[in-house]
Amino acid sequence: MKKGSMFALAAVTAVVALFTVGVGGAAAHGGGGKGGRFGQVGTSALVNAAASELGVTSAKLKSAIVDAAVAQIDDAVADEDITAAEAADLKDEAQDNLNVAYSLSRASVVASKAGVTTTKLNDAFRAARKALITKKIDAALAAGDITADQAADLKDQLASTTLPGYKQGGLGLGLAGPGGGHGHGFGR
Repeated sequence: MKKGSMFALAAVTAVVALFTVGVGGAAAHGGGGKGGRFGQVGTSALVNAAASELGVTSAKLKSAIVDAAVAQIDDAVADEDITAAEAADLKDEAQDNLNVAYSLSRASVVASKAGVTTTKLNDAFRAARKALITKKIDAALAAGDITADQAADLKDQLASTTLPGYKQGGLGLGLAGPGGGHGHGFGR
């Protein structure tokens, strides 16, 4: 086994574990970008893959996510959880940043705005996660970071795992509760 192979295997296993137990907010949703950690998947990649699974355009799904975030913000203002000024700032941020919109949105509202059922939305996100993890495993194999047997074992683990749907545990991004610990939760 190459010197870096043990680390690569551990990293791929960690990615599978993060997607499996739903504690890897950054690995499952946010961050992404160039130079990120091995196995990190950005929100855009997840949403694009889910749109493909749903048979809708990425633009349509992204619009549904932003619209759902705006509805959540409006609800927070109505409940007096945030001020109108805070809402205006959050709406601007949600319009400009898919990570923010995703963290604020609710699966049922996204599904409704996308014209699908919540079950179908959750199934599409599960399938998208699986496809993205499989792609990472295949890339590690192609790069020689893991062996074919290791890749097969990881794919077997993945096949027997129930991945989260639209959101991990219904709590946004990660373990911090509503809004996922990014300062966007409304205490619900």
